[in-house]
Amino acid sequence: MPGTNDARGWHPRTLVVDNYDSYTYNLVALLTDAARAHYSSSIYGGGYCDGAETSMEEAERRAREHIIVIRNDEYSWATVRDSILPHVDNIVISPGPGTPARRADVGVGRDIIAHTEDNGRPVLGVCLGHQMIAHEFGAKVEQSVVPVHGQTSTIDVVDDSCLFRGIPNGFCAVRYHSLTVTRMSSNLRVLARASGTVEHAGRMVVSTDVMGIRHNTLPLWGVQFHPESVCSEHGAQLLANFAHLTRMAVGRTHVLRIPPHVQSMSVQARDQRVWERKPTEPRFNLVARRVELQGVADAGAKAFAHLHGDDWAPLWLDASDNSGMSVLASSARAATVRYSVHSQQVRVVRATGPNIEDELFVQTLSEPFWTWMQRMVDDTQCVDSVGPAFRCGWIGHFAYEMKDDGCGDRGLANEVDAQLTFVDRCVVVEPDCAWVLALVQRTVDVEHEWLDQACGFTGTSEAEAWVHTQTQRVVEALDLDVPDPEPLHVQMRPLMDRATYLDAILAAQQLIAQGESYEICLTNEFRAAIDPGLSSARQAYMRMRQNNPAPFGAFIWDSHNQSGILSCSPERFQRTRVNNDTEIEMKPIKGTSRREPRPLSSNEFDEWLMEDERRKHELLNSIKERAENLMIVDLIRHDLNTISHSVRVERLMHIESFARVHQMVTTARARALSGMVECLAHCFPPGSMTGAPKTRTTQIISQLENRRRGVYSGVLGYFSVHGRSDWAVVIRTAVVADGRMSVGTGGALTILSDPKAEWAEVETKLHATMADSVSP
Repeated sequence: MPGTNDARGWHPRTLVVDNYDSYTYNLVALLTDAARAHYSSSIYGGGYCDGAETSMEEAERRAREHIIVIRNDEYSWATVRDSILPHVDNIVISPGPGTPARRADVGVGRDIIAHTEDNGRPVLGVCLGHQMIAHEFGAKVEQSVVPVHGQTSTIDVVDDSCLFRGIPNGFCAVRYHSLTVTRMSSNLRVLARASGTVEHAGRMVVSTDVMGIRHNTLPLWGVQFHPESVCSEHGAQLLANFAHLTRMAVGRTHVLRIPPHVQSMSVQARDQRVWERKPTEPRFNLVARRVELQGVADAGAKAFAHLHGDDWAPLWLDASDNSGMSVLASSARAATVRYSVHSQQVRVVRATGPNIEDELFVQTLSEPFWTWMQRMVDDTQCVDSVGPAFRCGWIGHFAYEMKDDGCGDRGLANEVDAQLTFVDRCVVVEPDCAWVLALVQRTVDVEHEWLDQACGFTGTSEAEAWVHTQTQRVVEALDLDVPDPEPLHVQMRPLMDRATYLDAILAAQQLIAQGESYEICLTNEFRAAIDPGLSSARQAYMRMRQNNPAPFGAFIWDSHNQSGILSCSPERFQRTRVNNDTEIEMKPIKGTSRREPRPLSSNEFDEWLMEDERRKHELLNSIKERAENLMIVDLIRHDLNTISHSVRVERLMHIESFARVHQMVTTARARALSGMVECLAHCFPPGSMTGAPKTRTTQIISQLENRRRGVYSGVLGYFSVHGRSDWAVVIRTAVVADGRMSVGTGGALTILSDPKAEWAEVETKLHATMADSVSP
């Protein structure tokens, strides 16, 4: 293979072994950044490198050719030894849940470490990988007296001759671990230790755990902390040092790539094959008319009451805090897609009456629903036009159980796990204007005839007539008054009573202490009887939005099943915007403090404001709450890094205040070449509703909660026909069905959680959702 003997042109090819962690791709991003920087700055001649400074695109391509990721249980040791290791220069073994003593937790990584002397490839173990090295060579690894998750420690460098070369003593790094090396063996030596204090059991305690090790004679290094965390220092330098140590160990200076047949074995390559897409032509033209609002108060509610007051299938995405955009639409006579994980069956129906549906399409899928839905979104785009963020498209939800789609767990029978309605006409209300929108078909789809039957007007004149009529009705609505809703007095009863929930918290913390998870988002469900039907659900939602206005409110009624979603969610899950690439924004919430309503009397305002600011300050500076938020921030960075190599945290841990609560929020952004559904699928389910690592933690949640979460903890929002999407986490939400209202609520559990305080947080969130409710 072409190469050069100039060491400046050499960069190690790396195998990353993923222990099913939710931070692995942050390590991959660090490795990719290092390779990209190397190739974008190197100027050398001959063979693989052409003697000119490489472009960013070329540097990106070469960087990706130098990294392969496999999971710890997908290939045998013989396959890894014979088919992969000959084509890489070093190995990084990721963090993960569990213990190094359990084969199921470490997989082929144990074999790689055990055979280092034979294969000669340097190994860097991170967290669990570090513990695996220690365990394999005789050190004692056991539960730490002071487990640490999401806290930053000072790291004292004991030996700066190799892995820590050039890294200042006393740097800061983030730790996520319950197990630790308590006794070293003669084969290993300590490179670094923690110093200073961390919070534990309500007080600050000294922690001096081993943070870095190396083998005396073999090229094995380990770090207990997480160099890839957004709050860790010098992670890039540490990996650069590992690359340098690799060069010294393997003695190679000529440049080699990982061959295509080996790259095809990686997680990334298989994922790319699953998400292969074909170019499509726009299916629709858009007819749009704008109406100036001129400061009309709560125009969305007025328009909804006038346009959809007698609608038996309303769809209302409601920015009830007037912070953004509201969409007023209907699923009546529209195409609605339903999917069940259990049956793997897609059904497309059209509601022609309150309890009447026509079946348009049925198919049992041999692929994940996510990829099928990506094709539907691609096939229902419109010609570029002027308009709001939503210009018609798909509105609906993905239930929490969609996490199991394509993963072998088939879910429960007869449950709808995803439901999306294609909205081909609607009214969109923004703070200063309203838009009346309609789609007109411009192409015919032979493959999906139901799209032609149920999506879009067939003629422009027909669409323009509808837009004209609706515009007049919107103008009429602006002069109407919306009556205040009646209080909704319901008796909410939990599925898990207080004692049972506290026991579940203790069980979760025990699992965290054993190393099975870093953070577990435990939830409960409260239920109450309610008058069945659309009218009572509508009144309930109007009361909810009055008490708790939110940027991602929603009222969606399914006429066929006589069920509804009533949401006052404050949390954006993911927003995307497709141009030449896809811009992605995520805003996870972790950290909650109760907020008292603003007093009506001016005499009480100063005292209220002082207390309000005190609570915000307390939340912002809580070690526990910041640890919870950081764990989810690092998790969503990992999720985004599976599809992007330009992830950035733009605003870390700031406070956003709502009517009933203060929340700690982080904003992260990325760019990718992926479709809107693909971006959503790679980050689903919301990490703020699972904890980390996702895979192991969702298994734990299933055992502790022993119920279906359904819509709650999933996402609700839209895919627009012009390459925009916006999805909210389904929290602060009531689901109404069969004369029963259910409200999910819960919180993130860490080793620092106080069970009684966690129950109080459950009640705070219930009160924020249903201010009129009474709970035992």
